[in-house]
Amino acid sequence: MIQRVKVFTGTLIVAGVLLSAGCAARWIEEPSPQVKGLVNDLKLEGYECKARLEDIVCKQGTPYRQKQPKLCDSKNGCVAQADFLVSNVYFLAQQGNGIPRITQEVERKLDDAFVKP
Repeated sequence: MIQRVKVFTGTLIVAGVLLSAGCAARWIEEPSPQVKGLVNDLKLEGYECKARLEDIVCKQGTPYRQKQPKLCDSKNGCVAQADFLVSNVYFLAQQGNGIPRITQEVERKLDDAFVKP
């Protein structure tokens, strides 16, 4: 009896996840004109957009380089510092009325190609 309840509970959880995924993915397959227009505008600006389970993520294709000031002292002179690569990331979700909900984040990471002289 206990095994049967565990299997039934597991089946309900899996079914719930699949149902919620189907509902979330429906608007991504058929977005409103406002969401579709926003995604197209971001693509024209060089963003790369990917659909996820609950939203669409658009990341800036080419990050811009944020230069860092050189560190100077009397012993070593001026030493160049690694630059930051900065990208804008937009998370788009569609509200019930078809208007997009937008969240923006800024990603900053050190430039891996930086080599100290």
